[in-house]
Amino acid sequence: MTLTLALALFAAAFAAGALNAVAGGGTLLTFPALVAAGLPPIVANATSSVSQWPGYVASSLAFRRELRGQRQFAGMSVASLAGGLAGAWLVTVVSPRLFDVLIPWLILLATAMFACSATLTRWMGRHAANAHRSRNGLLAGQLLVSVYGGFFGGGMGIMMLALYSLFALDTLTRMNALKTWLSVVISGVAVVTFIVAGIVDWPAALVMLAGTIAGGVAGARLARRLPAIWLKRVVVALGSALTLAFFWKVYG
Repeated sequence: MTLTLALALFAAAFAAGALNAVAGGGTLLTFPALVAAGLPPIVANATSSVSQWPGYVASSLAFRRELRGQRQFAGMSVASLAGGLAGAWLVTVVSPRLFDVLIPWLILLATAMFACSATLTRWMGRHAANAHRSRNGLLAGQLLVSVYGGFFGGGMGIMMLALYSLFALDTLTRMNALKTWLSVVISGVAVVTFIVAGIVDWPAALVMLAGTIAGGVAGARLARRLPAIWLKRVVVALGSALTLAFFWKVYG
């Protein structure tokens, strides 16, 4: 690996770590960077997951104040673990091309949900039968997002923020903290699976590890200082960019 390539991968990973801390979507930076560096797509996907996981951990540690007292913490963690395991397993049995076709539609749906979260929350408040059903719906939604996250992960953070906004879970900053922790759980399961399968390019992964850790810490500090309205705009803008990029990749 040349110095120029190493610096390029570090820069992409730093930006991805910061994005993951603010709203998610870092895979859109790390995966293409690794493919451009010459890695096969499957190896690039696995290496991207490994490189981003410490960034999630670093961001989650920076958010530990916001994680305190969250009532859904345990249940959401269990759902994330189960879903992440299922998604990682699917990598070994389902054609990646099939899921590639679904990715832009899933991100488009998640972005629209987040942008319209206030209206959706009011609607749910009028039509939800009881809090118990709402809690089960939240856990089911988290399970589905976790399956997706274990399989690929691009846009996973946006999907989680959209889900939490739909259920009016907490303030945006605290929802972002929960999203970051659950990303640790989901990606951790996938990382173990990919390492065991032997499909990780370790030289590239180690360079990007350093970048995502540094970017994750910087991004967590930025997310805490941003006004809620600006953080929401960042999420919607990033979701729109992800949607266009994936549609172009699949159908362009």
